Amino acid sequence: MMNKMAAQADSLAVRVSLILALALLPIGIIAIAQTMALLKESRAQNEAALLALTSEAAAVEEGMLRTALGATEAVAALAPTLSQTPELCHELVGKLRDEEGSFSFVGYVSPEGKTTCSSAGSEVDVSDLPVFKQQMDDPRIRATVNVNAPISKTSVVIISKPAFTEAGEFNGYAAVSLPHTRLFEKFEELASGRPVDLVTFNVDGEPLSSERGLSHIADGLPEGRDLRSFAFGGNRAFTAMTINGERRVFAVVPIIPDLIYGIGSWDADDLGLTWKRIWTTAPLLFPVIMWLASLTVAYVAIQRQVIRPTRNLRARMLLFMRSRQFATLENVRPRPAREFREIDETWALMAKSILHDEAELEDTLHDKTVLLREVHHRVKNNLQLISSIVSMKIRRAKTDDARRALGDVQTRVMGLATVHRNLYETSLQGRVRADELLRSIVQNVLTAGRQGEAKIEVEEHFDRVVLYPDQAVPLSLVVSEALSNAMKYAGCQKGGSVEMGVLLRKDPNSTKAVLEVTNSKGPLLLTLGAQDGTGLGNQLIGAFTSQLEGENEVIETDSRYTLRVSFDVADFTEDEPET
Repeated sequence: MMNKMAAQADSLAVRVSLILALALLPIGIIAIAQTMALLKESRAQNEAALLALTSEAAAVEEGMLRTALGATEAVAALAPTLSQTPELCHELVGKLRDEEGSFSFVGYVSPEGKTTCSSAGSEVDVSDLPVFKQQMDDPRIRATVNVNAPISKTSVVIISKPAFTEAGEFNGYAAVSLPHTRLFEKFEELASGRPVDLVTFNVDGEPLSSERGLSHIADGLPEGRDLRSFAFGGNRAFTAMTINGERRVFAVVPIIPDLIYGIGSWDADDLGLTWKRIWTTAPLLFPVIMWLASLTVAYVAIQRQVIRPTRNLRARMLLFMRSRQFATLENVRPRPAREFREIDETWALMAKSILHDEAELEDTLHDKTVLLREVHHRVKNNLQLISSIVSMKIRRAKTDDARRALGDVQTRVMGLATVHRNLYETSLQGRVRADELLRSIVQNVLTAGRQGEAKIEVEEHFDRVVLYPDQAVPLSLVVSEALSNAMKYAGCQKGGSVEMGVLLRKDPNSTKAVLEVTNSKGPLLLTLGAQDGTGLGNQLIGAFTSQLEGENEVIETDSRYTLRVSFDVADFTEDEPET
């Protein structure tokens, strides 16, 4: 699998596609960057639109709360003075409440917790209210909630502002109460066209008002977020999940900065933001898709216009190489480009030229082979003629020494003749099958050297080894000399027989070949062995081994004498299969 993937990655189509991918990558990056910028701008516009909707939804409450804050500031400024005439003060703040119509209470609370000036018309002790305790501990403008106001008898939002003496000491506070029912009275008309859940909260993160009611206000807020974290942050818009698992879009706007804030929320599906997320990711995917499409088109184009014609040309080259058959482009579809047709025409001309040159070479080689075989045949005939003359001399020789010397000469001449006979009879064109050659030489030497009825057992084993004549001739002479020496000094075994062996082995893992000529040791079988040797045979064996560029060694045991010659076979490719 890995090899297949590596081969595929090494193909021309993949390489060109990678280069094209790198070339198109900067364009894709620029397109993605531009798309990101457009998406960012679009997101900013959407957020601005959502913030505008929230501000519009909070406009009603904002007007009422600002009016309440203005009234609180007026009461805080005048009430400490008017409190000296309680009846007049009660009357004035009562008129302020009635004329405004949105307030349920307007008044001033003294540092002792008494409403010395209020729209209730009488003094009431409010020291137990949370707002009084908060103002006493930390006097500042506040917006708080009282779900069970003792004077208004309803749930109200209280806007309070402390008053101070000229010495800077706390001197009570002014308060204006807005019923929750009045806050959302006009908002319901606006929300029917633009469904939005609006929640107001103070700077401390305490909810002030909500359409859902204060008891269920947390259901519409973002899960895990404290309202206090939205204060002082300015306008913002985001998408989050509520406690109920509802996906909503939230927008935060300040209603009265540093005092009251509003957070509006819409159902994401109602606003179409689910589809909007898909459409915002589509522009990002478009450059990637175009990039991949370009690579696919390039890959297919290269496959059809380059790879396929190249493979077709390679297939026709292989066909020509194996069978010398030549195929044309007539049936190839689609038609290759002009450049490939020109390459194919050049290939056709080259193939025809090769065929013509091969035909001429074959004719020349045939003539050379015929001539070479004729030369080997004539040399063999001449050597046989010499052998015949030597044989006549042997018969007329008067001494054993002369016959022995002439017999040695005849054996060597017949060995050479055998080599040349194999050269003109072989089908390997100038090469010799060493196994066939050695069988002939062994037979000739045994026939020429055997005396009487001597019992000689010869073991022969020859691997198929092909040699050039430059190696075949010295190898045949080595075998002839070694076998002649073996016959001279071979000894009888206990059974009365002489054992000899000639082996030629080829190492399958290298170019080495080994020749071994072995004879048994014991009482000499032949009378020729009783004569002292001249050492000429060993000298000739050494000389012929040098011509083979090999090495020889003698291995002698109590019962065996072995001559081993190792040499390198000339490196060439055999054209003839084994038989």
